[in-house]
Amino acid sequence: MTQAPRTPPTSTPSRVPVALYIATSAPESAELLADYCLQYATTREWDAVETVTDIDRTAPLMSRPEWPRVLSLLSDGTVRGVVTYSPGMIAAPQDEYAVVREFLHDRGAFLAAARTASPGTPPRRTPGQTARRQTIADAAAGYEGCGAETIQ
Repeated sequence: MTQAPRTPPTSTPSRVPVALYIATSAPESAELLADYCLQYATTREWDAVETVTDIDRTAPLMSRPEWPRVLSLLSDGTVRGVVTYSPGMIAAPQDEYAVVREFLHDRGAFLAAARTASPGTPPRRTPGQTARRQTIADAAAGYEGCGAETIQ
C-alpha cells in the first residue's frame, strides 16, 4: 500500500531524498509509524519523498508486495536511502537486517532505523542535547541566571 508523498516529490539539492518504509501487521498504526519516521528523516534534513507500507511484516522481505517499489525508487535514483521505524520491519533477526543494510550500501544507498533501542533503553543524546535539556529544566525550576539567551 503506497501512500502519496508527504513532502514535495523533488528533493532540494542540499538534502538527501529518502523513502519511508513501514511494515506492520496493524494497519491502524501505519500512519503513526510513518509520522515517526518522517520526523526522524526531517531532523537529519532528509526529504521523505514517498511512504511505502506493507501490511505483513512476517513475510520474507523479498516476498512482500510493496518492497519492490522501494527497490524501484532506489534503482531509478528517486531516493538515496530508506528510513524504517525499526530493524524488525526489514527482518526479524538482526543479522538479516545487517545483510539488507549491506546490500543497499553496496548499491550506493543506505538503510536507517528510526528506533533501534530495545524498550526501556533511554534515548541516545549528544552532550549538547543533555546540556540544553538541563538548561531548560533549570529555567523551568526558576534558577537564577537561566534566561532565554542561555538556551542554544
